[in-house]
Amino acid sequence: SESIVLPIRNLLSAIRAGAGAAELDENLTQIITIVSSIVAACRDSLPAASAKHGREILDNLSDNCNKLSELQSQGEITKQTRQMMASSSFAVAKALKELRAL
Repeated sequence: SESIVLPIRNLLSAIRAGAGAAELDENLTQIITIVSSIVAACRDSLPAASAKHGREILDNLSDNCNKLSELQSQGEITKQTRQMMASSSFAVAKALKELRAL
């Protein structure tokens, strides 16, 4: 999960700097790929004692990953799109921290 920190930081920096779609797209692709891999790897290996909470965290990760993917596919980058990207990225980081704590 440490591999996700840099793409999230890069995305947030790019959003603040007003970067174009190509730079945002590159960071989004990295985040989506890593999160999808983490969700797939963890889905069947959650500790029994915290499986229910773990599934909720994985569902949250999937939801935010899907939001990022939808935003990426819109093409047009608006202020609202940037805010939604930042919000979903923060949510991914928070959920990954919760997942590590299981």
